[in-house]
Amino acid sequence: MNIMKTYSAKFEYLKKILGSDVYNIAEIGSHYGEDSLRLAQTFPQSDIYCFEPDPRNINIFKKHVINKNIKLYEVALSDKNGEAEFFLSHQKIGEVPDKYDWISWEDYNNLQLNNSGASSLKQGYEHTLSDSITVPTLRFDTWFESSSVKNIDFAWIDVQGAEREVIEGMGGKITSIKNIWMEYGEMMYEGAMSREDTVSLLDAKGFELIETQQVSGYDLLFIKK
Repeated sequence: MNIMKTYSAKFEYLKKILGSDVYNIAEIGSHYGEDSLRLAQTFPQSDIYCFEPDPRNINIFKKHVINKNIKLYEVALSDKNGEAEFFLSHQKIGEVPDKYDWISWEDYNNLQLNNSGASSLKQGYEHTLSDSITVPTLRFDTWFESSSVKNIDFAWIDVQGAEREVIEGMGGKITSIKNIWMEYGEMMYEGAMSREDTVSLLDAKGFELIETQQVSGYDLLFIKK
């Protein structure tokens, strides 16, 4: 399958900015694993640690992501160790979108995958299903201390309004991270951060915004000061 499709420019940009010395990546909010595979293709020398709590997405991830350098943790990273309510989203659709044409219609329809990427630990999204689920949560610093990883060269954070909790859950171990790529401004979620909030929080944690050019969506790239 052609996992890059229209995303080549975004990942070429990341490689240009980060260089080739990227050996450990934390992908927080891994969806179906499509960006996991793109990261693996862009930085083939890297070990990629993926965190995803949605059981629908996990099903697809396990079916399609076959790479010895990619490891999946079936949890939501947050600011607490334990469990939390998770709000599933879904919109009905009649066919698999082109960007996910590597997923069968049977899976896409039966698992209610369309718009599952908007699911969150936060309420507020208009297409949330009526029934929520409970998912395990883990602080990044707890995971880091229990792992054999010495540092994270690049953290990719896409968690639909729960960015602040992820950052706070890093505690003092945030100093082990060199670069952070993060979405911002998904203000339909309760407690979501604006662009200004995001830059201010990361500045307080020792990171500076190094590139304001957006490749796609609402993405910001930070480097440790």
